[in-house]
Amino acid sequence: MKKITRRKFLKLAGIGAAGIATQPILSFGSKDNKSPKASDVVQCYSANANTGSTINQSTVQLMMNASIKALTGQSTVGDAWKSIFPGITSTSVIGIKVNCINSALSTHPVFVNCIVNGLIQMNIGGTNFIKNNVIIWDRTNWELTSAGYTKYTGTNSGTARCFGTDESGIDYDSSISFNVSGDTEHPSKILSQMCDYLINAAVLKDHNGATTTLCMKNHFGSVDPLNHDCDNAIPSLNQQIRDVITPHNIQKIFIIDAIFGRINWGPDGSPNCNPKKIIMSLDPVACDTQGQNIINEERTKIGEDSISAVSISNAANAPYNLGTTNVNLIQVTNIGIEEAQLLPAQNDIFTVSPNPLRKNANIKLNLHSPSFIHLDIYNSSGKFETSLYQGYLNEGIHKISCNLEEKLPSGTYFLSLHLQDTLYTQKITILR
Repeated sequence: MKKITRRKFLKLAGIGAAGIATQPILSFGSKDNKSPKASDVVQCYSANANTGSTINQSTVQLMMNASIKALTGQSTVGDAWKSIFPGITSTSVIGIKVNCINSALSTHPVFVNCIVNGLIQMNIGGTNFIKNNVIIWDRTNWELTSAGYTKYTGTNSGTARCFGTDESGIDYDSSISFNVSGDTEHPSKILSQMCDYLINAAVLKDHNGATTTLCMKNHFGSVDPLNHDCDNAIPSLNQQIRDVITPHNIQKIFIIDAIFGRINWGPDGSPNCNPKKIIMSLDPVACDTQGQNIINEERTKIGEDSISAVSISNAANAPYNLGTTNVNLIQVTNIGIEEAQLLPAQNDIFTVSPNPLRKNANIKLNLHSPSFIHLDIYNSSGKFETSLYQGYLNEGIHKISCNLEEKLPSGTYFLSLHLQDTLYTQKITILR
């Protein structure tokens, strides 16, 4: 097991030097049962991942950036994501399969936004990857919107597309038939026809029938409704996706949203644990194995017995050979801001006035390229306090006014600007 310290995390997050040594890029399982002895799985934790029931997007963005760099060994976020998708072009389409069947605990839209924000940092032929070339999808439009996603209407080409298989003109692909546990099934056309690459973005849940519902179970929403014995149907379906539905192996990375989770009496119901973690791997079996490990850690805390999904162990073995349960865990921990490690703001990038301030802050940004930014305030201990602004801004000078009258007491704080792959900061003093 490899563990990355706070200092190393900050470097991976873009606050310092380049990331760790390059890791090998693995494929989605192996037809010939020659899976590696152990597969890398990144597990990223931050105490600041959420405040109550609200996910702190700026923190999760740093976690996501650090995770993909730790997994691939690349020094920038754009290069890290680009290394996942061999042969990608400016017209390639990347699908993100989410899990929205339980609207109280879906793959969170904020979490998926952090993936998208990383994808558009890829430099393809001299320009950034186009956000509209990303499709966020699941079974139905209703499930997506109930989980907080905004269905794409075709009126804003500057956003990622989002819709379900039941969207008009899509449906299931009758031209492709495959067998799962003796039944003939058909895939979503989004999977079989519309995507050049696929990201599997699951959520942390146990399951009263499948034991767990993680990345591999997420694909039950990718095909005709399945009602089978999950122990063999889950690995069988994933094998068919690899070998029949997308024989060119478009599925490249597996990610589990473990900011919140459900660890008993799932998959329905509200979250009942808060691990504050991201799990990421190029191996679906290893990714789900570590997801199950987290579920069991959380179950132990409340005195519940451990669980063991047969579908995960079956997936690792013949005839499926989808990966390995042997995990080489890379832990990225303790994201935070420490004054000694802060990258000072450059005057031509980021200024705040007045300082000290009593109520109003005027923030001036000078962006040298179009960028998605976060403006956040952390206290002197590095704990996230509040978000001031999140959004996409064009190149040029921008002025943002913030009223802090009711948000924070007197004291010293750090105002942070998360810009592309770098975190800039200003120390500010609030006087009441």
